[in-house]
Amino acid sequence: MNAVVTAEGVRRKVAGRLLPPLFLMFVLSFLDRTNVALVKTHLQTDAGIDAAAFGFGAGVFFVGYAMLGVPSNLVLHRFGARRWLSALMFVWGLLSCAMALVNSPGSFYLLRFLLGVAEAGFFPGVILYLTYWFPAVERGRATGVFQSAVAVASIIGNPVGGYLIGLHGLAGLDGWKWMFILEGAPTVLLALAVPWLLTDRPEQARWLNDEEKRLLAARIAADQPDAGTTPTRIREIIGDSRVLRLMFVYFAIQIGVYGVTFWLPALVGRIHGLSDVGIGFVSALPWVFALAGVLVLPWISDRTGNRRGPLRLALLLTVVGLIGGVVLPPVPAVVALCVAAFGFLGAQPVFWTVPPTVLSGLQMAGTIALISGFGNLGGFLGPYLMGVIETSTGSGAGGLYAVAAIVAVGAVVVTTFRWVGQTAHAHKERTPDDAHRALR
Repeated sequence: MNAVVTAEGVRRKVAGRLLPPLFLMFVLSFLDRTNVALVKTHLQTDAGIDAAAFGFGAGVFFVGYAMLGVPSNLVLHRFGARRWLSALMFVWGLLSCAMALVNSPGSFYLLRFLLGVAEAGFFPGVILYLTYWFPAVERGRATGVFQSAVAVASIIGNPVGGYLIGLHGLAGLDGWKWMFILEGAPTVLLALAVPWLLTDRPEQARWLNDEEKRLLAARIAADQPDAGTTPTRIREIIGDSRVLRLMFVYFAIQIGVYGVTFWLPALVGRIHGLSDVGIGFVSALPWVFALAGVLVLPWISDRTGNRRGPLRLALLLTVVGLIGGVVLPPVPAVVALCVAAFGFLGAQPVFWTVPPTVLSGLQMAGTIALISGFGNLGGFLGPYLMGVIETSTGSGAGGLYAVAAIVAVGAVVVTTFRWVGQTAHAHKERTPDDAHRALR
């Protein structure tokens, strides 16, 4: 007798097959873009890169990222994820290794920009890819598992990066150069395996039977937004107030994420007596809380069908944590940043359940990348703003206040997402039978 095909059984099979490689890919991606935070002082000593130059170089990554995200996602939507994501990984892995060649501010800017260009299509590409495989009611949790890679990368990346920096002098190379080489090489190797680890679309999955494919296709088709509410032309998409609000909120989230990420080791360095390895371990603590946020908040959001509430809460926690990181003494400040990390990382998987309620198909492919690219300009502005303020004032406190203010405005804008709650609950109430009828 054939086993009964259930929605939960299909979800488990899809998640078990696709989320592990996507998770590992994102771990390497985040390490390769943020490991530079650990070598801020070393770059200043060896390459003459001061705080303002470091902030600009750390952030210029996102200029390249913003420029190439949309065309990259359109290519992925047209030709499939397996080979495209593999090619992107291979290139950015080589560029990450090449960061060991930095010897001046100019070379630092160039390599960071090119790294952003290479990574531009990865994150928005995966967010789009998940919409092919997970219905809306399950997408928050799936995105949360994927984005938990950021926390894991930071938990393991800071101590491992600190250890690799300690290899100073091995084979005549500085420790910070070893860090870039040994953290970029695994990316290149995994890129070669990606075409065999991923499947482009459910209908191509040999590991799903025909009934499982039909059920999955029906549930995803039932999630498509009403045609009358979906902008289709570029002018309509860019002028849609919902899209503009989504762009700003994601910008606010990212300015919080990267404003802290690139400056956390320096903030932790205020605790006297810590070595590079010690700073790495203490810097990992906020990411333990971020891991909780990225799993708990989307679970609550999926279970209740409420997107706005958990997203707004996440942003408010980020604001409170950022301010605490300024006004409190060093050790309590680290605790406050743990609260901020819970908020800003937990916000992201909840946020990415919202764009598919506005768009679908090719329009969604381009708009997800547009939102991601614009939002990640916050990754440029955050570090740069904090670097300029630190250079001019001798303290990063003013920069954190500015970042907190922008995140607070983002929380206010989330309150205007009035279309989201209704859509999320509508998805929640659909059954597999409803989904099958949607295909007829």
